[in-house]
Parts: sequence; structure tokens; C-alpha cells
Amino acid sequence: MRRKAMKSTTRKKRFPLYFNEGRSRSSSLRTQFLLLLSVCVMLVLLMSPSLKSTENQEDPPANETSAASGGSSIFHETMVDMAWPEVEEAANQGAIILLPTAVIEEHGPHMSCGIDTYGAYLTCKLVRRELESRGIKTLIAPPFYWGINGTTHVFPGTFTVRKETMKALLHDILSSLKSWGFTDIFNMNFHGDGQHCVTIFESIIDARNTLGINAYCVLSEEEIIRYGLAGNEPFIVTHKSPPSDEAPQEYLDIHAGAGETGIVAAFFPDQVDTDLAKTLEPTRLTYSDVVNWLTDARRVTPLGYLGDPAGFDAEAAKEYFQADCKMIVDSIEDRLIAK
Repeated sequence: MRRKAMKSTTRKKRFPLYFNEGRSRSSSLRTQFLLLLSVCVMLVLLMSPSLKSTENQEDPPANETSAASGGSSIFHETMVDMAWPEVEEAANQGAIILLPTAVIEEHGPHMSCGIDTYGAYLTCKLVRRELESRGIKTLIAPPFYWGINGTTHVFPGTFTVRKETMKALLHDILSSLKSWGFTDIFNMNFHGDGQHCVTIFESIIDARNTLGINAYCVLSEEEIIRYGLAGNEPFIVTHKSPPSDEAPQEYLDIHAGAGETGIVAAFFPDQVDTDLAKTLEPTRLTYSDVVNWLTDARRVTPLGYLGDPAGFDAEAAKEYFQADCKMIVDSIEDRLIAK
């Protein structure tokens, strides 16, 4: 402070004319400032209708609990949005981990390339909520989406990685979780590529053997049959699926068709163009056509979907998906009790 006072005094003595002129100029500057302020006030008044409409908008309810809350963020309600002491406390409390796995893959001209990742994340989100309601402390790991796309990689926007890369990533993720104290980890996969799924199975088995953790793949009864498993493998948790009133279909609907389009329309409507979906013709492919699709997807399904996107039913898809997640919870709870 002393140095500042000395400096100020020196300047006044050395430049008396400058300070006298400054006083006269300050009056002019003050006038210009007031004029500018008046203009700003007028602009604010002119904008008042739009401001008023903004003020009248209601804030979203603080206790929003819909599955779509959080928008399209795949981190909402996961451990990514937690501080490290919260993660540590959860581990100390014996929390289990849900690990969503998927890919970034084209889903026709009517949906974004993140559909499988959103699906895996949504499954974990609904399952976690139900587990918590039953008193089972649960965290969701960051969604994993660097998987294998052996069929649709020919479409722009579809990423695929080598098997060894995927296994190394999964091992390191599981190893990290183990190092923090988490030992019960349940994988929720939302991508049906055969090589992708086999790689997950191998990674889970390897983690159980080398890391000493209770890692599991959660699969439906239909998936158990599809992958040639018995269902009683130590690394498998099998869940039932809701009954369906639909008769067996002649044509397949397995990729970006009515099923997936309905789920996305129900939970992530901003990720699907429903108007476009309603204009798309069904592919009308049967099981005998799958081999050709697996080897040359761009030729067999040039628009990138296999099924009937126009036949989607958002409400029916939402009801089925939620019921399926509750059955997943039943199977996880049974496994924890048996352990």
C-alpha cells in the first residue's frame, strides 16, 4: 500500500496538466456512457416478450425418474458422474457392478449409430433402479462400445476392433474394478455379433480365473440356445423373457427393424426419425438368407436394416423392455442369494 501511494503522488506532481484535462474529458465520457446505457435499456425492453416467455417456462421436476431422464447421455446415473469418494464408499458397502457392452454401429437410415450402446446403457439403468429398490447397492460402469462388428463394418459410421484389442480392454476394465474393491460384476450386452459375444465370454472366464472376481454374463434363455451354451456354466446368469402374444414370424427382424426402432422411439425419440421409418419397406429375409447377409451385408441390405422398421410399436416395445429388465433383476438377485 505504501508503494502504491508513493507512485500515485509522483504521477500527480509530474503531470498536473494531464490530470486537469482528464477531469474535463471524464464529463464527455460520462455523457457517452449514459447514452450507451439508455440504448441497452431500450434493447432489453424490446426483447422483454421473449424474456417473459422464457421466465414462464416450467423447470423440469426435480424428482424426474423416467428412464429417458438424462437425455441421450450414456453417463447419466453411472459411476462416471460420481466423485471418487462416492465410488470408494460404494465399494466398501459391497456394491455390485453392471457393465454394459455394445458397439457403435449403423442402424439403418432412420436411426443413429449409437443404438446398441444406448440399449445396453438403458438396460443397466432400469436394472440398477430395480435392484436398488430391493436393497441391492448397484453401480453402472462406463458403457463399453469398442466391440466387434464382423458384418456391418462395411457401412460408414460402424467401428470394429480386433478380438485381441477387445479382450485387452475388457480385462483392464475388470482389473480396474477389482483394484477398487468391486468383486461382483454383471455384464449386460446389447450386440448380437457372434465374434463379439464369444470375446465377451472368453474375457469373463479369463477374469474369473486370473483376477479372482465373480464376473458373469447375463443372458436370456433364447441367447443360451443361440450361442450353444448349457445355461449352467459358472459365468452365466440366465434370465427368462416376458411372454409374447405374437406368432412366429416368417421373416426376420433382427437389426434396426420393428423391435429396435420401437425401443428407441419409446426411450430415445431424438435418436430416430419415425417419419422416415414409416416409409421403409420390410426386407423379408428368412433364416436361409442370413448367411448371405453375414458375408455381404451391404449388398443384401443396402439401407442397413434387416426387418420391418415401419412396423414399430413404441408403447408395446417399452412395456416389453421394462418387463424384461425386471426378469433380469430376478436372475441377478437369485444368483447373489445363492452365492
